[in-house]
Amino acid sequence: MNSILRNLVRGDKRIFFGSIAVLLVVLPALTFVSMQGESSVAPVDKNMSSEDQVKPITYTTISPQLISESSSVLLLGTVLSHETANIYPRRDGIVEDIYIDIGDTVEKNQIVALLLPKGVEGVSAANIAQKQAMHTQANSDYVSAQAVKDETMITSQQKISEKETDLRIARSEQIALVTRFAEYEENIVQKRDQAFTAVRSSRQIIEQILVGSNSRAGAGIYEVDILNHLGLLDFQTRYDVIPPFDQLYTMEQAYLSSNKAMQFHLLPKLFTLADSALTSTLTILASTPTVPTPQPGKMTQERLGVLTTSLLNSQSAILKAKEGYQDAQSMFDTVVSSEPDLYSAYKTGNTYAAKSNKVQMMELQLETAQKNFGLTKANQEQIVERNRTMLGVSNAMLETEVTQSGHREIRSPFAGTVSKRFINVGNIVKPSMLAFELTNVPTSLAKKAKAEVQFGLPEHLISAIEVGNIVTFFLQANETKEYTAEVTRKSPQVDVQTHTIAVQAKIPDELNFPHQSSVRVHISDEGRAVFRVPSSAVKREDGTNYLWILDEDTPIKVAVSVIAEEGEFAEVTGEITEDTSVVLDPPDLF
Repeated sequence: MNSILRNLVRGDKRIFFGSIAVLLVVLPALTFVSMQGESSVAPVDKNMSSEDQVKPITYTTISPQLISESSSVLLLGTVLSHETANIYPRRDGIVEDIYIDIGDTVEKNQIVALLLPKGVEGVSAANIAQKQAMHTQANSDYVSAQAVKDETMITSQQKISEKETDLRIARSEQIALVTRFAEYEENIVQKRDQAFTAVRSSRQIIEQILVGSNSRAGAGIYEVDILNHLGLLDFQTRYDVIPPFDQLYTMEQAYLSSNKAMQFHLLPKLFTLADSALTSTLTILASTPTVPTPQPGKMTQERLGVLTTSLLNSQSAILKAKEGYQDAQSMFDTVVSSEPDLYSAYKTGNTYAAKSNKVQMMELQLETAQKNFGLTKANQEQIVERNRTMLGVSNAMLETEVTQSGHREIRSPFAGTVSKRFINVGNIVKPSMLAFELTNVPTSLAKKAKAEVQFGLPEHLISAIEVGNIVTFFLQANETKEYTAEVTRKSPQVDVQTHTIAVQAKIPDELNFPHQSSVRVHISDEGRAVFRVPSSAVKREDGTNYLWILDEDTPIKVAVSVIAEEGEFAEVTGEITEDTSVVLDPPDLF
């Protein structure tokens, strides 16, 4: 087996093919199993005899031959001239005449060729007029849509402003309403106190009339306490006046000893009792005899009139106070019932976050107006955009018709020298067809570099070239003369299909190569050594080249790049060294 390896290294083809024949005879008789070290022994079955057990087999290996400490590769490149530009016709038609040819110098906007008129001029004019009318209508629709949008947006914005004003007013009213709660409560208290004062005044007048004094001590009065001359015409009235008076007096004392809430509850009863006491007192006065002139123990008619008037005035005062109190209570109840939540917040002293019914309603209306504004704006913008699109379409149709009906001249948009002509008289041309190619066109890129070499750098060689490096190249027509170029651009992205990155190198300005010329670029990678191995040892799987090597007596795959392959041997680069053991009979052969 070692002699076979030596024959492989020497490159003796006759001995090599003879050795291969011997190897092919020997290989089918061998059974390979997993190796540990340089030999692989099949698993031992204790139930098998020693004759049936497989003998250990050794892998056939070879060490790679170092050819060069660095690898190099030739890449196909293209010359890009930044002083090159193309001339295209502006419409389709038939070439009537050509004014320039190769080598001629042209100026910007110069007529370089002429096309035949297209169709009947009357038809062309009619078509242009039709497209012009469509364009005018589309432009009018667009302007109208824009105006409607602006007006609608102004109206919607005004509604929002109105709702914002209403909300501010409602919030101000809320503040005033909270203030009115206190005013209404204070007003009720005042009306209550006024009403009680009127009731107590009436009770004092009654007491003054009945017993002649309103400063007596005691809870009630008796018949003997009443003045003797009162009620003599109807003695029963003296007894009838006592219960209403006592009840009024008792209720008055209860009112004075009660809290405010109970006082509001007792006040209506005081009104009723006061009215009953006043009525009973009027009755007893009506049953009292009178004399024309003052007499001891007698009541004059004049005195009776004065007392009666005072009682009637008391009744009127109580009625007025009662009405005032009820009106104040009614106003307060109305306000509270209209804003119960706000009043509850007022009673707790936390009105900062409270909102009246009107404030809540105004906030909802403002929110609705704002949403409607957004929807209206989106709708109007959609209408405007649709009309803008229609205007663009009509404008394009008009320009197309004008272009197809006129523009017989083919003009050069650039100044330069004609390098190629692609049209002849009588040719049918289209806007997508190239008519002329110019060189010596002054462009911004040409100021930096008149021409560059562009090539695809393989992914595994990305680190071999950086911006500023010098590369060598030569033309395919003369591969003996080398030229240099400075790398100026290096793409940061790898092409997923070719697995290369685009690189451009500046060609010296004194060199002049035709645009799109093919060149070969020589790239050296100092960090990748080149080894020679048998071609049969190089395997390929899923587009990747690899070798089987022994790693601690275990066969493993190592990816390699094939630089060149000639007959029996291949030149490769990869993670291998001169001490690597390359397996010539790897497991995939069996």
